[in-house]
Amino acid sequence: MKKKLILLLFILALLIAVDLTQFSTNTQILALLIPLFRLPRLIILLAAGIALSLAGLIIQTITDNPLADSSTIGITSGASAGTVIFFLIASHFSLSGLWNFSYPIFAIVGAILAFAMIYVFALRKNVSNVRVLLTGIAVTSFFQSIITIAQLSVNQFDFQQVAVWLSGDVWQTDSNYITLVLILLLLGLMVFPFFIKQLELLSLGEELALSLGLNVKRVKIQLYLLALYYAVIGVLLIGGLAFVGLIAPHIARELGGFKLKKRIPFAVLSGMIILVFANIVSQLIIAPSSLPLGFVVAFIGAPYYIYLIQKI
Repeated sequence: MKKKLILLLFILALLIAVDLTQFSTNTQILALLIPLFRLPRLIILLAAGIALSLAGLIIQTITDNPLADSSTIGITSGASAGTVIFFLIASHFSLSGLWNFSYPIFAIVGAILAFAMIYVFALRKNVSNVRVLLTGIAVTSFFQSIITIAQLSVNQFDFQQVAVWLSGDVWQTDSNYITLVLILLLLGLMVFPFFIKQLELLSLGEELALSLGLNVKRVKIQLYLLALYYAVIGVLLIGGLAFVGLIAPHIARELGGFKLKKRIPFAVLSGMIILVFANIVSQLIIAPSSLPLGFVVAFIGAPYYIYLIQKI
């Protein structure tokens, strides 16, 4: 297991070096590009990889469904809808400066609203995990319709901006904004260790967890909220990007086995590797232009998603 972790760390370090240099050896240009442009983007990708992979790991454990993540239960679409609405408000009224710090508020409100709908229609009634996922699909459709209406109500330039953001890409590299979101992520990471034992019990099955004295209903709500928190951070960093929270936990299971505590570092490293690799491809494939990050991740993730469906 240690060898596998070391290998992933080596791959991540290699990808980081490639991402920062993009095979250039011109030290003068790199001295300008790395601190001003590439390093802030890299920090965002690494943070988003951590947040999305943990959100996916938690949701897949709670629902006992390998095809679940924050995008399939409506949380990502709710956060995206909240952020897009504020984006349109800020664009219409030409808001800037401190107003940029309102993005997290709108994203959190949207995600909480999505979770509230899931709670009212599913979780409160203690229904099966399958019904929770079906409710999440309905909630996702609801918020996607709101996003579509918002897109159609703006001019062509704003429409393109929103479309790129929704597909998933690094869209905010302001140092103050990055610092704010990193603080939010750090707070979430400080809380996570307190829930590892509960997650391990849930991974054994709800009946066994109940027999071991776990208040399953209460713990599941708490874990859903924690996954919501991580998903919101992911949306704030790279927009409505999908598949990372779905793929990373599966890679972790293949490499780390079925014990949840061993899978956590593999999931986190896998999420970061996926995003950094996708960023390299997006920057180099049509250089000097670049593709939205979400297109590359979808190109990687869609075949893997089909592969998972075939295995189940």
